[in-house]
Order: sequence, then structure tokens, then C-alpha cells
Amino acid sequence: MEKNRHLFIALSNPVEGQEDDYNAWYDSKHVPECLRVPGFKSGQRFKLSASLHGEPSQRYLAVYELEGDDPQAILNALDATRAERTPSDAFDRKSLSMWVFSPIGEKQFASDEEN
Repeated sequence: MEKNRHLFIALSNPVEGQEDDYNAWYDSKHVPECLRVPGFKSGQRFKLSASLHGEPSQRYLAVYELEGDDPQAILNALDATRAERTPSDAFDRKSLSMWVFSPIGEKQFASDEEN
């Protein structure tokens, strides 16, 4: 039986003047450490590049794919590893927002045909 998939979304910013350190830490330490937590299947980072209705307060997005029946249990497992993960002074903890979204419909794809 296929397990349920969920998206864990984390929005954040670097501390002013520490963007390079923030990005290096996030890519080389934080994402790999999160992916060691059971239920975490993939992770990818993004930087804000365009906006339609104003800019959000966070400029960076991390999207993790989770797999399991209980996304809260996966987040609890992540929280339990907090002391084992590498902290960074370049990460602005006050800017952090996190959520898990679970699918409610089938994934749809754009048609390859021209209209």
C-alpha cells in the first residue's frame, strides 16, 4: 500500500549581512540533517524571484516531501532531533514559519499541446 505524501513548507530569512553563511549552512548541513529523520523523503530550497501581490516577509522557501500516515508524528520526530542538528547564527529564527500540507486531490499537469 502506498504511503501518504505531504509537503512540509518552511519559510525563513538569513540574519542581515549573513546570506552566504545562511545558504551554505542550509544546503550543506540543515537539509541533509532533516533528511535523516524518518518520514523525510526529499528537500529542495528556493529563493523568491517574483511576486504578484506584494512581497512576503520571508525570501527563502524550503520544501520537504514527507511520507507517512501521520505528518504530525514526522514533525515530532524532527523536533526530537533538534539538539543533534547543527545550529547556525546566520539563520533568523524569528522569521521562521512552518506548515505541513496534505493533498486533497490528484496532481494535475499542463497539456503539452498548443491551444
